[in-house]
Amino acid sequence: MTAATAFLATLDSDTAAKVSYDFTDNESRQTWSNFPAQQVPRKGVALSDLDDGAKAAAMALVKTMLSAEGYAQVQTIQEADDWLKENSASGTDSFGSDTDYYIAIYGTPSASDSFMVQFGGHHLARNYTYKGTTASITPDFTGTEPKSFTIGSTDVEPMKEKAGTLFDVFDSLSDDQESQAELSGTIDDILMGPGVDSGKFPETQGVAVSGLSTDQQQLVLDAIGAWVDDAAPGVAASLMETYKSQLDQTYIAFANSDTVDGESTYLRIDGPRVWIELVNTRSQSTPNVHYHGVYRDKNDDYGSSNPSA
Repeated sequence: MTAATAFLATLDSDTAAKVSYDFTDNESRQTWSNFPAQQVPRKGVALSDLDDGAKAAAMALVKTMLSAEGYAQVQTIQEADDWLKENSASGTDSFGSDTDYYIAIYGTPSASDSFMVQFGGHHLARNYTYKGTTASITPDFTGTEPKSFTIGSTDVEPMKEKAGTLFDVFDSLSDDQESQAELSGTIDDILMGPGVDSGKFPETQGVAVSGLSTDQQQLVLDAIGAWVDDAAPGVAASLMETYKSQLDQTYIAFANSDTVDGESTYLRIDGPRVWIELVNTRSQSTPNVHYHGVYRDKNDDYGSSNPSA
């Protein structure tokens, strides 16, 4: 709450008006997307439209919402957009870590009343809702194009842990388990992505985690943790306790392929509350596939306030 208030205090009245929305403005809250902001306009204000002090305060707010790992991933996803701006043949004017990322606040930051901070842009959407001493951290979209790139002499892979832990789960399956986990038909992209806020999730399918070995079950928990642990440690620990208690009611599934480089490889974890999807999707700006991923909580997206309700 303090960081949100401090950010708002850096803004002039016109900019503050662009950043601020009613907490009940459900139509605006669901405008997050994985597309570049030039293609799908965002609510709030672009980082490029803030002065240095306001931009620093905005990123300080984002940093307080996240763990060190979660904030580092925000930075690497933005770096991927900078890489596209320099190296892509298409859409270069819209890419960039400042111009393509926006921040908005829904409601008045308060220690007791609900408010939401929305930060995102190309391949990123953080929707964090605060309710007194509790927080909701979904819907949460992370992705990257390209999957890996180099800055100077440093190799950067924004989705390395999220993708790696999920592929570890499916690599561990026996032939029989893999057969049970495979979905029929083709899935081209994540199913519960932007604009899908009905609260109705696909029918549970796949192989039950309860039937996996202890080591395999730990791999599933590691994969869930790779997404949840982006949040501040106290928030993440509480959620992981819940998801662990529901592990025996959780399923894993894949479609198309379960290989790292397979075009349209689709992986998911589906529990009573946790929902995670990862897909390899064809890139428009680079020659290889890239990642789209989403994490949702079936009971607590937008702090249990459904934008479609």
